[in-house]
Amino acid sequence: MGYVPRKVIVHGNAAATASNILAHETLFRFGIAGEIIGRAGFIFVALALYDLLKGVSRRYASMMVMLIAMSVPIAFVNELNSIAALVLVRGADFLCVLDKSQREALAMLFIKLHGQGFVVAEMFWGLWLFPLGLLVYRSRFLPRFLGVWLGLAGVAWVLLSLTGFFCRNIRTSWIPTLSPR
Repeated sequence: MGYVPRKVIVHGNAAATASNILAHETLFRFGIAGEIIGRAGFIFVALALYDLLKGVSRRYASMMVMLIAMSVPIAFVNELNSIAALVLVRGADFLCVLDKSQREALAMLFIKLHGQGFVVAEMFWGLWLFPLGLLVYRSRFLPRFLGVWLGLAGVAWVLLSLTGFFCRNIRTSWIPTLSPR
């Protein structure tokens, strides 16, 4: 989520970004694969937490798993934006009707959409922390302050997501800003 965009994406420069994607194609592909594997692994985290905390409240533990499970397909579909950017910069045969600068601009659009997909997923990354925080707070075997911190982290993730939707000037993109070369 952090290293690949910093290495590849040049904010405001579609041509340099496309050039970087081609120059670091393997890294870009590993970034896509890492996102998919990481999100798939997140399901196992949810199941492990469910097993650990179902004795506190099955209802809240199920809610936590449901919210985690909802974020996974969003993240999977979001990776299609990265794949689309890669296809565009590689210039597949069927894209011959578009010139290079148009393909680069469309690739940057898909990279921006990928960032907005993270904004959508962030909402669920925050929401699942509320039932987890409540479960930890109510449990007798975990420190209560962890439950409070999880609740605060949930608030932070939800607010981060909302700023991505409503405050364009504050948060225009998840892409780290690099100066054009």
